[in-house]
Amino acid sequence: MTFDTSIIGALLPIFLVILSGYAFRRFHFPGDEFWSYAEKITYFVLFPCLLFQKTATAPIESHQFIQMAAALSISVLVMTALLLLVQPWWTAGKPSFTSFFQGSIRFNTYVGLAAAFALFGNEGLTISALALAVLIPLLNIICVSVLVLFGDSGKRGWRTVILQIIQNPLVIACLTGTMLNTTGVPLHGVVNETLLIFGRAALPIGLLCVGAGLNFTAARKSGIIVTASCFLKLFIFPLLMWSICNALGLDLTVTSIAVLFAALPGSPAAYILSKQLGGDSLLMASIITAQTPLSMVTMPVIMALVR
Repeated sequence: MTFDTSIIGALLPIFLVILSGYAFRRFHFPGDEFWSYAEKITYFVLFPCLLFQKTATAPIESHQFIQMAAALSISVLVMTALLLLVQPWWTAGKPSFTSFFQGSIRFNTYVGLAAAFALFGNEGLTISALALAVLIPLLNIICVSVLVLFGDSGKRGWRTVILQIIQNPLVIACLTGTMLNTTGVPLHGVVNETLLIFGRAALPIGLLCVGAGLNFTAARKSGIIVTASCFLKLFIFPLLMWSICNALGLDLTVTSIAVLFAALPGSPAAYILSKQLGGDSLLMASIITAQTPLSMVTMPVIMALVR
């Protein structure tokens, strides 16, 4: 097999932007207070606009949406079951299990959309938005439930789960965009163009924020839990996703994007959720920081194998 170096060429700029964000934060540019505002506007405005526009306008029938949704859901549920099987023998404390769980199953949406666009252009971005319409609500339901059950905040009860999900701007954007699409109501031209402008800003700012959030001090304290989480997230989950996509007969592009999202590093949103609901936030930061640079090596290899 020959290695397709164009994959590295497509993905390398994404990681250079992430590293730039880390360098900016390390040298306090443009100011430490900037990053919290950048994260907030990306999470609450820019990314929801991108996801809403793509899910509302995507030609669902031409992208094997039902098969893709089935493959994504089955893969996530199988991975969830495997992780929960570990819990009865977990001796490091329930809060640390929640971070291990999130780190082994959640993914960085910012990196995923940027990588899909770099590898497959606008078609990749459209298919990714449809995939996220399935993955974001499903993963939020599962991860919030695990944190409520095993976290250490005392916020126990399904009311917490429901509130966390219905208040999530990415969930709202994906579901409302998909609903608009299925009803056949078109986006007005002015609205569509406005959303596109906001959406274009989401990827670069989001990637810079990913870099700014890396915590290598926490990652140095990593141990067997971080190593296991990296192995499960960056190797086992993509392999599982690839197997299920092939079993369901998805085409190469859809399969590649599904595997891409399975192969992504952990999500910064997992750290925020961990702090809110009593997880081990320091361990969560360690997992995310370890997975992000490691994925610079594993993602090109996995995408080359798939393609």
